[in-house]
Amino acid sequence: MANKQIAKKWHDATIQNNFVFGKTMELYPDLCRRLLELILNTKIKEISYPEREKTIEVKTDSKGIRLDVYVEENGTNRSFDVEMQVSNNDNIDKRMRYYQGLIDMDKLKRGQHYSKLGRSVIIFICPFDRFDYGLHFYSFSERCDQNPNIKLNHGATKIFLSTKGTVDDVSPDILAFLNYVDSGIISGKFVEELDVAVNSVKSNKKARHDFMTLQMYLLEHEMETEKRVRNEERKSVAINMIRDGMSLEKIQKFTKLSFEHIKELADNLKSQGTQL
Repeated sequence: MANKQIAKKWHDATIQNNFVFGKTMELYPDLCRRLLELILNTKIKEISYPEREKTIEVKTDSKGIRLDVYVEENGTNRSFDVEMQVSNNDNIDKRMRYYQGLIDMDKLKRGQHYSKLGRSVIIFICPFDRFDYGLHFYSFSERCDQNPNIKLNHGATKIFLSTKGTVDDVSPDILAFLNYVDSGIISGKFVEELDVAVNSVKSNKKARHDFMTLQMYLLEHEMETEKRVRNEERKSVAINMIRDGMSLEKIQKFTKLSFEHIKELADNLKSQGTQL
């Protein structure tokens, strides 16, 4: 059943799917470069080969991140992270903040001076309006609250692109791209080429296999996480029942934990001086 569901998910996937988006940018780096040029309205000479779902881990007890598209401009010290952000939740702003911090840590080698940090741009492409102001393009850089003319020169820019904008604030090419992301409408030369590339990825057997493998891993990870949560909940219930003086046999029957585990919990409570 899981394989059929994943196969259907692949069949129905559009560019809004972060795997499809990332894989397309990986296999067609010139499209990735041109998309960045359109978004940033600047010429980009050449980018290093896009690294789909670049993983950054800091230490074992910290949350790592997996980037959709991370590229660097050759011959400069500029880097770009582009994310297809389809979930609209309260954490999106802090997610962008966390991404920036880890990207900087990944870039700066031990002992290097802060001046080695280059310019970076993080772009979230969203099929919703994060700020409800009707804009397609929201760009953020830190300025002084007392005097907006004073700007921090840290070289980091954060951009939200919204497919739900209503204001005339972007070029026709960017608007065509956002409409394509939003509803699959094909308009303009760039989007026509992008759609051909997306369809090519969707028909690529290796891409399909990679997608299926990733989805199975995520599903298993999700199931394992749910299992751990349920076990922790049962453990908490068992501890409370032990404190209430219920027999270990009744606790086992109610929580489905092993008798040995319940006894271990009871022994630990007793050793801690808990009154049973």
